[in-house]
Amino acid sequence: MRKESTTIRKCYSQLSALGLDSEAVFHKSKLLLKIYRDVVWVLSERAEDLRNYAWELGDQDLEAGLCYLENFAPDIDLQEFEEKVCCVVQSRMLVEVIGRALLRLKRYPNRGELYYEILTKQFIYRINSTEKELLDELNMERSVFYDRKREAIYLFSICLFGYAIPELMDEVPRRFPD
Repeated sequence: MRKESTTIRKCYSQLSALGLDSEAVFHKSKLLLKIYRDVVWVLSERAEDLRNYAWELGDQDLEAGLCYLENFAPDIDLQEFEEKVCCVVQSRMLVEVIGRALLRLKRYPNRGELYYEILTKQFIYRINSTEKELLDELNMERSVFYDRKREAIYLFSICLFGYAIPELMDEVPRRFPD
């Protein structure tokens, strides 16, 4: 079994100090990274659908369609539209919070840029880089790459669950007073 790096040990310590289970947070973060591209795609599709729906209701005028929904739509139409809008807003918040965590990771003083590059090229960009492409581009051995990727995900976990999500939770009441 491989020895844990200093970075991983520091991550364990920080996650423990935050009251978080290191392994659970690691796996949740990895799952979020894996679904990120799909969430962005669905988000753009849903936003476009909502825009088209309001545009059609307003006789090809988006503002008129939104005005109709707000003031005159039957409760069923309005409720359905509100649920779709709520879903889009939640998805946007997920995308935003992941973006914040990645930017914080990028500023990490020891290899932050490298960690950011690994995660964005493998999980975030529309077309992900293959393992071989990343190994060639980063000029790394496979074992070192996997160590750095694991460190990147642990640090991303700290940035996400320790900083970005709590910051967003503090902002939610100001952004959505109702």
